[in-house]
Amino acid sequence: MAKTDKKYLTTYKSFTEYLHKNKIPPVLLLSINEKVLIDDIIKTAAEKFAENSVNIIIYFNADEKVIEDIVNECSNFGLFSEKKVVVLRNVNKLSKNEKLAMIEYFKRVNEDTCLIMISSEIEFNPAKIFLYDVKEDSQKAEVNKKVIEKNVMIFEIEDFSEPDTIAWVREKFDGYKIDDSSIKYFLQFSNYSFDELLTEIEKLKTYCFQSKEITPDIINLCNGIAKDFNETDFIMAVMERKLEKALLIYERISLKKDVEVFLIFLLTSAFTIINKLYDPAVSSLKEWQLKKELKLWFPDQEKLLPSYRSFKNTNEREKIKKIFNYIYESDKIMKTTASDKRTNMYILINRICCI
Repeated sequence: MAKTDKKYLTTYKSFTEYLHKNKIPPVLLLSINEKVLIDDIIKTAAEKFAENSVNIIIYFNADEKVIEDIVNECSNFGLFSEKKVVVLRNVNKLSKNEKLAMIEYFKRVNEDTCLIMISSEIEFNPAKIFLYDVKEDSQKAEVNKKVIEKNVMIFEIEDFSEPDTIAWVREKFDGYKIDDSSIKYFLQFSNYSFDELLTEIEKLKTYCFQSKEITPDIINLCNGIAKDFNETDFIMAVMERKLEKALLIYERISLKKDVEVFLIFLLTSAFTIINKLYDPAVSSLKEWQLKKELKLWFPDQEKLLPSYRSFKNTNEREKIKKIFNYIYESDKIMKTTASDKRTNMYILINRICCI
């Protein structure tokens, strides 16, 4: 972004702090090109400016050539009369006459309206936007300049530094546990597009709604760079009550094949084994005898045995009966109705992991 006047430069953090701490001015000119950040700024300004009144945000685009509607709306001659925020995008694309009409409005601004003008141009030049650069008539230029300096607050938002980006991401993960190292790891998989970052943040928050914690392992799963998980990994995650991991593994393996019926079969087998382990005579068996009694024939079943024992040791037998009921209900729904398999599996996994 080319800089024309350093006095307007500010960081996003400093600017948002300004909005929170000060009275919102009736006219703002902002240079910023990230839509997500623009939306955040407009929301913050509107909430502060409207106070207890009805919060109304009205959008215009300079390309649409509706200068009369813009001025009328700012002057409260529009449909609404409460405090409101009027947003004018691409302000630099106003024609000369439209810019002059805006300058006339600046002379007598309406204190009940907050006009936010957005410039997304690479080169930000307020003098060129509002006709007081050297190419204009010097007398008119000086008059326009005085009007702008008196009535318009101008801010040019600098590009985010790494600390700024980390702080912004942490703010968007509000209510979730995530440390700086995990945020930096998360940022490795983005191209620093704020739209993309926000989408990925919301996806991670959805996956981790139960634990409220974002870790590199979860980030790996969401970005599809984790190992090629199989059904055994799914059962292991359920036994460990790692809800988000179990859901993510299910999503991964279900993309490749219809796996729901087989997973229900494996869950039934797993909890049948756990139920048998409550019998001291069975639990004390060794090696081949135990393998025969528990029917540990499937690949990796023996690897799961420590997880089965752990689940048994941390849960009363009554809970196992409830889990069997959950599995039976899900199996019946899948076989007798045209229900959404994915939703049904989500409900079953959540029930087992959160019992």
